[in-house]
Amino acid sequence: MPTPIAWIFWADADAQTLSSSSVRSDFGVAVVERMNEVGMAVDVSHSGDQTTLDAFEVTKKPALLTHGNCRALANHPRCKTDEAIRQMAATGGVMGITGVRMFVKTEEPTTVEHVLDHFDHVRDLVGVEHLGIGSDIDLDGYDDMPAELNRSLRAGYKGTYAFRDKIDIDVLAHPKRVFDLTEGLIRRGYSDRDIELVLGGNFERVLAEIWNV
Repeated sequence: MPTPIAWIFWADADAQTLSSSSVRSDFGVAVVERMNEVGMAVDVSHSGDQTTLDAFEVTKKPALLTHGNCRALANHPRCKTDEAIRQMAATGGVMGITGVRMFVKTEEPTTVEHVLDHFDHVRDLVGVEHLGIGSDIDLDGYDDMPAELNRSLRAGYKGTYAFRDKIDIDVLAHPKRVFDLTEGLIRRGYSDRDIELVLGGNFERVLAEIWNV
């Protein structure tokens, strides 16, 4: 049974807060090629800008951004450029939008409507067929974590991660948040078919193609 997904980190240990890391070593190319062969999904959500583009160029299977947001709307290193989003779509891949506060908007207020703006941006840029949910939080969110664990989480990242007092967005920090997202998509005019794709249809289609070895 194939290993489902692997994040591409190896080019630079600090890739998630840098933009200059690159996958383009013989080893990096060989790893992506081998992942394609064995049915492992290439996920560059935490990779730097150049590694992201390089992985998209090397892979022969759809590549994923399972949990990220759009830098055109929030200038954060964990958000992806329009160029990267277009290249992801060119591979046949899918991007999952997160509800992590500092990835959604760089200042307050930050609301569910701003999260929906990221869904709209990807849809308008590359089409709804490349759009999904990548919430990047557990059932109850980050802000309800025990204080010691929350401090430990924040300490594991560089200052460029720009944590604020809250990490979650209030409406989306509960186990039934998918219903709130769905209601938001309806407000934004997404069709029933579009919503089916966003809620899992796109990831199901692409993972079936990747894991078909």
